[in-house]
Amino acid sequence: MPEFQEPIISTEFRQARVLLLCGKKLSAEDQNITKLLDFFGIPWRPVTTGQIAGDSGLPVGPSKFSILALAARLAEDMPSLENRASALFQWMMQANSVYIYGFRDTDGCRQLLRFLTGDAQANVRYLNSSRTYISVTSDFPEMCGPLSGLSFRVKPNEGDMLCEVHPEDEGTTSIITADDGQVFFGVTCRGVRFYLNACCETVDIGSPAVKYFDVKKFFCSVVPITMYLKWAFSDIWWNSAETSACLIVDDPLLKPRYGFLHFSETMKLMDKQNFAMTVAFIPWNWHRTNARTVRLFRQSFERVSLCVHGCDHTAGELASRSTALLNRRIKDANRRMELLHHRTSLHHDPVMVFPQGEFSPEIGRALKLNGFVAAVNTEVAPANDARNDTEIADLWNIAIMKYGAFPIFTRRYLSHGLENFAFDALIGKPCLIVGHHDVFKDQGRELLDFIAQLNSLKWNLRWRPLGEAIQHSFKIRNQDDGTSVIQMYAEKLVMDVPAETREVVFMKEEDELDCVKAVTINDTAVDCSYDGKYLKFRVKVSSKQRVEVRVIYLDKLGADPSRDGIAYLLKTRARRYLSELRDNYLSQSDFVLESATRLKRLLK
Repeated sequence: MPEFQEPIISTEFRQARVLLLCGKKLSAEDQNITKLLDFFGIPWRPVTTGQIAGDSGLPVGPSKFSILALAARLAEDMPSLENRASALFQWMMQANSVYIYGFRDTDGCRQLLRFLTGDAQANVRYLNSSRTYISVTSDFPEMCGPLSGLSFRVKPNEGDMLCEVHPEDEGTTSIITADDGQVFFGVTCRGVRFYLNACCETVDIGSPAVKYFDVKKFFCSVVPITMYLKWAFSDIWWNSAETSACLIVDDPLLKPRYGFLHFSETMKLMDKQNFAMTVAFIPWNWHRTNARTVRLFRQSFERVSLCVHGCDHTAGELASRSTALLNRRIKDANRRMELLHHRTSLHHDPVMVFPQGEFSPEIGRALKLNGFVAAVNTEVAPANDARNDTEIADLWNIAIMKYGAFPIFTRRYLSHGLENFAFDALIGKPCLIVGHHDVFKDQGRELLDFIAQLNSLKWNLRWRPLGEAIQHSFKIRNQDDGTSVIQMYAEKLVMDVPAETREVVFMKEEDELDCVKAVTINDTAVDCSYDGKYLKFRVKVSSKQRVEVRVIYLDKLGADPSRDGIAYLLKTRARRYLSELRDNYLSQSDFVLESATRLKRLLK
């Protein structure tokens, strides 16, 4: 485990915004905390009570700082905390706020809780329910953000705790409650603001992820500390002025009706209910369009667009480990989308949606060098037992960047729940919804109700077609010298410069510098540097100026010269027509669709 040496000198304290009270060695729980701090870009330093009592123990200088402390560890120092003359007491009195986590069912933690709350009957108990109903206050939106006012069921982890408190002090703020107890709340003790999280552990965001992140399974170990850190360090938090949103509907042809999706009705709903939609279009269908439907798309370009959904949409076609084969499939997809453009004058977003969610580790580089700006997917790990480098931290990022330093944005089904979309927004991710034609069943009542709930959350939600949503998804933070640092993910970024003239440093993760042909800002090439992980370039921008940044790549891939055989072509054609038969006719009857699905399983 990481170890540090005494003493920590005062100048290092000046640079830290979080002082983490810990032992001489960082415990596993301490390391989970530090991973979160590093992920959110918050400078921190470890400190022991022994250091606090020493000559260089107290932080000096004008910088505000917060203290993070494990309740069980702080409980060991209760006598010093109660003694106003002690170094520990004086140290905590200088903090802007104190976050205490990890209460346990011990006398020491109960004594600490009673001291902080002023409630002599305060107690710590286990959160025993297998499915707990959680409520987030609506009275503290500056901390709770989009989660404000939501109530939903979560699955507590073994050992999760609750604090039972009945303080008379008006300074007590309930933030998250469950089962008549406090999961996360704020109190004022001797003039210092304390935020107490009863949960006994913090999620390890460095652990592997094989499926989408479900905040309901990690709620107590994730949400309180994320809320606190974003609120306490809003001045240095990687932020975004708005959250882009888009509904992505997979598979439809450009015909008046596809299954339950009627395009003319849907266009009216988008205007009435305020949402935007992108059709993930299968390139194989490029020649099968309807002039009236195409005209509807052209008239509604501000709310609707097309992106690319594979090539033939066959199983695993973008999960191949052969770069040459992937390159051929992608080039075929691009060629067909160009034919669609010549036929209809419709443009498409250079964004890929993987058929059936399957992708290989090699797909990112192949897409990047073929002009795609991003991919969007529901699955988060490569298919077919390929090496999985995805971690929870990648799912918290705006996009997964582990595969060819190419952005794979994650999207969610309605069934994931409002709370997951709200948590994504809390940590800066765009709001991308996935559906198929059946999301419009019953006139899309469930979808429209969900969209209404999204629009009512406490956030700055901006509905855009997918390409625009991705181009506007980036992280920004302001430096003390007035410079803004922007981390971009997609190969193209568009932003409107706010307020005053400023200098901006752009950075983009890159793993293959010799494939970068040029970096342009508003079509003008700029010089950039490379530190082994990030491309960086600095520019001066003017107030209210629209800035368009592009990273242009060289196609250095070798194409597979082979051609698909007649068997593959016939199978692909049959698959496409049978899929449409299912969506357009069988799906209209629940009984028929269920019978067909059962028959398909029997045939397998």
